[in-house]
Amino acid sequence: MESINSVTYIILLISLIIGGCKGIPYRPQSYMDNQQFCMDTMTGRQLYVGEIFTREGQCIRVQCLESSRLWEDSCQVPKLTKGDCKRVPPKDDNPEYPRCCPLYECKSYETNPEGTMEMTNTYDHYGTLRLSSLTELIVIDKRPRSHGEIPTAPARKYQV
Repeated sequence: MESINSVTYIILLISLIIGGCKGIPYRPQSYMDNQQFCMDTMTGRQLYVGEIFTREGQCIRVQCLESSRLWEDSCQVPKLTKGDCKRVPPKDDNPEYPRCCPLYECKSYETNPEGTMEMTNTYDHYGTLRLSSLTELIVIDKRPRSHGEIPTAPARKYQV
């Protein structure tokens, strides 16, 4: 009885293997070796599907999609509303995307009786805050000076 069960099990296993192979389509070897490509007409560069590169001098990332079409990403200019904003170029000469995108440095000022606060925020091309600094300029003496007076800093005395 046990030998009949093992024979039945082996036959069942073989039929599953043979039957399962019929569900897998046959692909000739030449199809397996044939890769899909995209062509970047701006640079003439041929890319494999999934390959990514940064166009030199343009700061544009190009990617070859499965549909054999190109996808391009470029630097955005963020909508910044607070402060006086200036574009800051990247520090590297030829970095990859997105490090080649400029940063945006925005300065705002708040004046009070003791001095002026300068807030500097640095944003990336998506508008994400990357760095923030605060500088306080303190006014020590607001008295008008006479014509011959030499300005000096107030002295502090310390006891040791």
